[in-house]
Amino acid sequence: MTGFPEKADLIIRGGHVLTMDATFSDHPDGAIAVTDGRIVAVGPSVEAAGASAATEIDAQGTIVMPGLINTHCHAAMTLFRGLADDRDLDGFLQRVWAAEAAFITPETVELGATIGAAEMALGGITHFTDMYWHPDATIAAARRIGLSLTTGPVFIGFDGIDGLPWPKRLKAADDFLARHRDAPDLQLMAMPHSCYTLDAGKLAEVVALADRHGCPIHIHGAESPSEMALVASQHDGARPIGVFDRAGLLEHAPLIAHGVHLDDAEIARIAATGAAISHNPLSNAKLASGTARVADMIRAGIPLSLGTDGASSGNDLDLWKAMRLAGFLQALATGNPAALPARRLVEMATCGGARALRLGSETGSLETGKRADIAVISLDAPHMVPVFDPYSALAYSAGRNDVRDVIARGRPVVRNHRLCTDIAAEIAETRRFAEKIKEKA
Repeated sequence: MTGFPEKADLIIRGGHVLTMDATFSDHPDGAIAVTDGRIVAVGPSVEAAGASAATEIDAQGTIVMPGLINTHCHAAMTLFRGLADDRDLDGFLQRVWAAEAAFITPETVELGATIGAAEMALGGITHFTDMYWHPDATIAAARRIGLSLTTGPVFIGFDGIDGLPWPKRLKAADDFLARHRDAPDLQLMAMPHSCYTLDAGKLAEVVALADRHGCPIHIHGAESPSEMALVASQHDGARPIGVFDRAGLLEHAPLIAHGVHLDDAEIARIAATGAAISHNPLSNAKLASGTARVADMIRAGIPLSLGTDGASSGNDLDLWKAMRLAGFLQALATGNPAALPARRLVEMATCGGARALRLGSETGSLETGKRADIAVISLDAPHMVPVFDPYSALAYSAGRNDVRDVIARGRPVVRNHRLCTDIAAEIAETRRFAEKIKEKA
C-alpha cells in the first residue's frame, strides 16, 4: 500500500489513518497521496517525507477515514423537514405526499437536494443514494456540492406528481438510464418505490428494464406494520419479500431499504440471493416502524449498510447519529451490548455501504487505486478526548461538527469545517419556500 510518488495533486499527512480495508489496517501517523481523483499511496507518514503536492493537508491530531456512504435518502425532502413530525408512517406519508403534489417541480427538487447534499458533505458523506422525483435535478445538486451519487428513475404504479402514466414512465426511465450511462460521478439504479405502490406485474417490468440496462435495483421493503398489512391486502396475504420474489426482483439482488419486519425464512432468502439491506434506524425509530433484526442479518451474511432516509422523516441526514442509534437499538433488542460493536458500525457507514451498492472496488476504503473519498475528523473537542480506540470514538462520540475536511473524488468539498461551495442563496430560498407551504397549509 506504500510507494509514495515524488509529486501528487494532494497529500494528507499525519493523523490516525483508518483504511477500512479487508484487514482493517491502520497507520497511527499516516499519509495519503492523491492524483487525478484517486489514491496513489497510503502508508506511514515517514514514507511520504520526500513527496510533495499542489495541495497539502496537515492532519495531525485527527482521524483520517473513508468518506461516509449514505445508502438511502430522499435529499430534496429537506424542503419538508419538520412538516409531518410525531406521526406514524401512514400519517407521515399522507401529509408529505400532499405537500409534494402541491410544490414539487424540477426546480424545487434541485433546491432541496442542494441543501441536502451540502448537509451531507458537512457531515462527512462523500456518496449518497437518492430515490426521488426528477432525478436530473438531484444530479445537478450533487455536482454543485461535489458529491458522487447513486440515483435513477423512480417507479410508482399510478400517475405520480410528475404526471407520467405507466407507459410514459417506462419510456422516460429508458431514456434517463441511456442518457447517463457513461457519467463518471454517477451509479445508476432502477428505483421502484415499493410493492404497495406497484403490483407484481409492474415490478417484473422494472426488473426487465434493469436487466436491459445492466443496473441494480433499489426498493423500500418491510418497513412498518402498516405496510405489512397493506401489502397483504393488495397481494393475497403475501409479505413484501414474497412479492419481490414472485416478481423476480430478489434474483436481481436488490438493495432493500429498511427491512425491519423480516422473519427467519425471509432473512435466509435475502442472504441466499445476495440482496443487501440499507438500515435506517433514525426514521425507523421516529416513525415507530420497529427495530430491524440487524444482528440476525449479520449472522446470515446479508450485506448491511446505513441510510438516513429523508430529512422529512428523520429530520436530518446525519450518519453519525445513525451509527450510534443502530448500535444502541441492537444492544437493547438483543440484550447484548456487543451485538453491533463500534468497528462494525463504522464499517456499515463506509466499506459496508460500498459493498451494498456494488461499489466496493471504487470506494469505501482508503486503498491504492480507489476514489479519493476521504473524511478528516478532528479530535480537538472535549467530547473527543481521550481516544482509547478510534472506532469507538467515531461510533460513540463523534458528530458532524467534528468533520474538519472532506475530499470527494479527489476534490476538497469541505475545508476547516466550511463548505467549499457558497449556498447562502439556496438557504434563503428554502426559507421562502417554507413560508409558501405555511401559507397553503
